[in-house]
Amino acid sequence: MEPTLNINDRVIVVKDKFFNINYKIGDVVVFYNPNYVYQKNTLQEFYDSLQVWNFNNQQLTIDTAFIKRVVGFEGDEIQIKNGDIYNNGTLIQFVNISEKNTKEDVTYIVPNNSIFVIGDNRSNSIDSRLYGSVNINQIIGRAEYKIYPIIEIRRINDWK
Repeated sequence: MEPTLNINDRVIVVKDKFFNINYKIGDVVVFYNPNYVYQKNTLQEFYDSLQVWNFNNQQLTIDTAFIKRVVGFEGDEIQIKNGDIYNNGTLIQFVNISEKNTKEDVTYIVPNNSIFVIGDNRSNSIDSRLYGSVNINQIIGRAEYKIYPIIEIRRINDWK
C-alpha cells in the first residue's frame, strides 16, 4: 500500500461487525486472506484486536489481514487499460498514487457479494488482479487512521 502505508505502520480500523459501514470506491479496507475461511467468534476477534503486546509479532498466519483500496463492488466492470483503472467506464484516480501497472490490459466483472481491491503500490501489489474479488464476509472493516509512527498520524481515507 505504499506510499499510503508502509510496512510496520499501524492503523485504526472501524470493524463492520460492530458498525454498519457503507463502503465507497477509494476506501482502504482490511480483510482476511480471500483463500481462507475465517472461523473466529466475535469475542475471540475482539480479544485478538486488543493485543498491543503483539506489536512486533512477525509470525505470518493463514488468517493474516490484508489492506487494500476498493475499486469495485458486485456487478461492476473493472477495466485496467494502459495502467489506468476504470469502474463501469469511469476513470478512477486517487491522490498521491501516480504509479501505473502497465503489464497488461484486462477486464474483470465483480461477482455477487464481493469487492474488487487494488494496492496503492500498483506494480508490486498482490491484490484482486491475482487472487480475484474478495467476498464481503472476509472484510474486517475500513481503515480510518494511520496511528504509527506517531509523527505520521493522519486520516487514511482523505482522498475524497
